Amino acid sequence: MFVGKVTSELLRRAAATLALSLLAGSTALAATVAPRLPIVPREHPSPRPIPYAGPLRGGSNFLWYALGADCEREPYGIVPNYHLAGVRSQVQAQLAAMYAAGMARLSLGVYFAHGTSSGTVVDSSDSAAVALAAQNAADLMTDVKAAGFREVLFRFFPVGTIYPPNSDFDPSLVGEYWNFIQAIRPAVANAQLSYLIDLGVEAAPRDSELPIISNPWKYPNNSSWSHAVRQLWQNYYAAYGSADTIGFSSLTDDDADDMRSRVRHMRYVYDIGGGNPRYPATFAIDVYGDASANEAVKFTQFDQALRSEDSSGSLGWRDTPVIVAETYYDDPVSAENLVVAMKNTGRKVPFLTQWPLDRGSNAATGGDCAVTNVLPPYTWSVYASYGF
Repeated sequence: MFVGKVTSELLRRAAATLALSLLAGSTALAATVAPRLPIVPREHPSPRPIPYAGPLRGGSNFLWYALGADCEREPYGIVPNYHLAGVRSQVQAQLAAMYAAGMARLSLGVYFAHGTSSGTVVDSSDSAAVALAAQNAADLMTDVKAAGFREVLFRFFPVGTIYPPNSDFDPSLVGEYWNFIQAIRPAVANAQLSYLIDLGVEAAPRDSELPIISNPWKYPNNSSWSHAVRQLWQNYYAAYGSADTIGFSSLTDDDADDMRSRVRHMRYVYDIGGGNPRYPATFAIDVYGDASANEAVKFTQFDQALRSEDSSGSLGWRDTPVIVAETYYDDPVSAENLVVAMKNTGRKVPFLTQWPLDRGSNAATGGDCAVTNVLPPYTWSVYASYGF
């Protein structure tokens, strides 16, 4: 829904009906145009502004179709298994139930790693596995649209040595990471469904936080991490522009200085070359309250960092909408804290998608119970009652 519209002098001279058709062109139509080769950075139109009337109806992160004993999720990833007998029909039933529960948007995605695979993780070095994942993602998007959902945030979850934040990250795998995005993206972009893409879940890095240095944002806290995400951003921007992506989603730090460092460093991350940054029109954050800082504090610190780093408004960060991509499942504390923060800051939140982790449940310990403990289909009651 934040897709830019292209209008040229040639189009204005075209027949009225053709011009109107192009002005109303959908994301899917734009996505059918293959990137030019060789790929070089180029200008892209700004996304069309849409009047803001509060959060749109959100939904859930939907990545697993089942959980095993002790909340074991690894065998049950949706995208890796969608071709298997019975999985697609089970997911279709879950989609129907979630849509009937009031959800209108979902966060979907795919986990991937170099040289390893599981029921959740796709081996990004295996061309056959990647091709199968792309087809499965396309079928899933078809079913999401058929179920009635309005929009998808599609998220890339790298793990292991291909994930830039990891201590064992291998910088030589940036090309493989990029190839994986290119292989999966058509499944999302061609689905004739509104979408945004998260190029790397919680992959937004920080700068050095050295106060005595002028322009500290230029100096990464972790050079391999920052170089990798900047290269991925330059590749993506050159191929597809910025209108259909949130860039790299960010965790929200407990510490306000760390949060500001992460925001400040976006000048570096989103540089498409030669000190020429191009930012996404929408950001996405994961917000989990804890004993050090609740959801209101974390959201507010992110908002304040955007405003303090863009006091003049020249970067566009002061008014950039922020999707809450993850927060606790069906949780009234999270909902109330986020509503308070949104009211106090005035920050626009297009929608929210909950993570299947109920912090108030008595779920069994062990396995992934500290990470995922809710079986689909998911409900949508608490956040809906708070206006999400």
